[in-house]
Order: sequence, then structure tokens, then C-alpha cells
Amino acid sequence: MQNALNLAVVIPTKNRPDDLVLAVRSIIAQTKKPSTLVVVDQSDSDQGRRAVEHIAKGAEIQVVYILDAAICGLVAAKSESLRYANGDVICFLEDDVVLELDYLAEIEAGFLANQDMLGCCGLVADMGKSIKGYVSYFQLFHRGIFFDPRVGVHGHVVGKGHALIPSHALSGGLSAWRRGIFNSVKFDISNDFFMLEDIEFSTRAARVFGNRFYVNPNARLDHRVSPVNREKLTSRQRRKIREYIVFYKKRKGWQWARASLLWLLVGLFLESLFQTVRNRSPSLILNYFLGLWDGVRWRLREP
Repeated sequence: MQNALNLAVVIPTKNRPDDLVLAVRSIIAQTKKPSTLVVVDQSDSDQGRRAVEHIAKGAEIQVVYILDAAICGLVAAKSESLRYANGDVICFLEDDVVLELDYLAEIEAGFLANQDMLGCCGLVADMGKSIKGYVSYFQLFHRGIFFDPRVGVHGHVVGKGHALIPSHALSGGLSAWRRGIFNSVKFDISNDFFMLEDIEFSTRAARVFGNRFYVNPNARLDHRVSPVNREKLTSRQRRKIREYIVFYKKRKGWQWARASLLWLLVGLFLESLFQTVRNRSPSLILNYFLGLWDGVRWRLREP
């Protein structure tokens, strides 16, 4: 049995140099250092690269910094990183997170103690308060192919010493995977996933390998949500509806797929209606229907 793992960390980023610096500092400070840090930067300037190279100097971590504005989107950045992220386990992180000091040590410990585990995600410790009853509402409508056991875990489990929580859906911005999984399951860089890119990838992986994926509640970080590059609520609503429909189109043959989609669309319509009243913005319900139209028209593209 191995007593240590070679970890590689990947951070996709775009125009968030200040957030990126905080994330990288928390990686350098880890009790378990990664062997490699790969930053895939789609920014308009080299400000992030200069800052990272400065703070990583002498850190005994190999830094691979890819600055290329032609790389289009989060999923493409992750796919590109696999050319450089050599390690037993590859850890993907968002650029606006700050890790607890033992985050990577806990990730390693989880894999070492569970040799059959192929992937896991850590835990967001500082999850903001959601609207009362939201978790129950979410779980009511996200059924079948959309069932997501992560909801209700982030921000609700405190302390250390917890058992791993089985989950076929992993959070992409704090996920870790055994390197070999990418030989069989590829990122979908063709269908413009963003909000659902993590569950889209992880549920396909679980389909191939079985349910050998977990939430590791002992690996904790703060997600300091950056306002930079955040879509407006209306745009997010349109994208979300479209991505859910495209997600379904890739899984038409799965059990209860059509019923799952129709039931979810009911829930998303009610959510859009609630947000329209709450924000006094009819554009929210309009973007629900625009998202429907986008999704229905979408023709699946081969990866």
C-alpha cells in the first residue's frame, strides 16, 4: 500500500489576479505540498502570471503557467491542463478559494485509506445561508438523472474526523481524481457546459466506473466568491435551463431521463417565478423561456 501520493493542482483562471494570488498562497502554505501547480490563465494580461511566479519562487513546487486567451472556457482549460498535470491524483480548484492548511493532506489521506476511490471533492466550509427551505425544494425537483447528493452537505458539516460521503456528483472547483480516470472519460469541450460541467463529467465517470466517488468532508476550504466574470442573474438563469436540457440530451437512454427533465423544468419554472416576484424583474421568467428555447434547439456536438 502506498504511504504517499504525488499530487498535482490545477487552477483555471481569467482576469482575477488578486483572487488567484490568495488561492496560490494557500496552496504554497499546505502541510502536504503538491509536486506541480498548473495555472491555465485565459486573461487579457500577464498580471496573474507575474504575481504567481513571484510568490511561488523558492516554494519547492513546480509551477506550470499557461497564459493563453485563446483557450475558451472552464472545461477547455481543464482539458488543456491534463497535458501538464503529472501526478497520482489531480486536484482541480477554483481561482477564488482559500484552502485550510491541511486540505491537500486530507485529500491524500482519503485516497490512501480508500484504495478503490477514484475521485472525491472537498467541502466548502463557509457556505452562505440559503433561502429557508431551499435544500428541501432542490431535492424535491432534482430527481432521477439530476439527483445531486452534494446539496445539503456543503456548509452543513463541521469539524473533522468524518467518514467519506458517497456521491456520484462531485464539485468541479474542489475535486480530485486519480490520473488514470482521464484515459477513459474525457471532458466535454464541445457542448459549452459551465454551470453543470462538474456533474456532467462526474456522472459520466460514475457510469463507467461505478459509484467509487465521495465527498471528503475533512478537506475544507473557503470559497470567497469573486464578483469578477460573474454573469447576471438573468443570464445565469438562461444558461442553467439550457445546460440542464443539454445534460438530458446526453442521457436520453438513462432510466427515468425524460420524466426527470420534465419534473425538473416544473421546479425551475416555479423558481424563476419566485425570483421574478422577489427581484421585481420580469426578465427572469423571460430568460427561463429563452433557456428552454436554447436547449430545445441545441444539437449535441461530438467531443
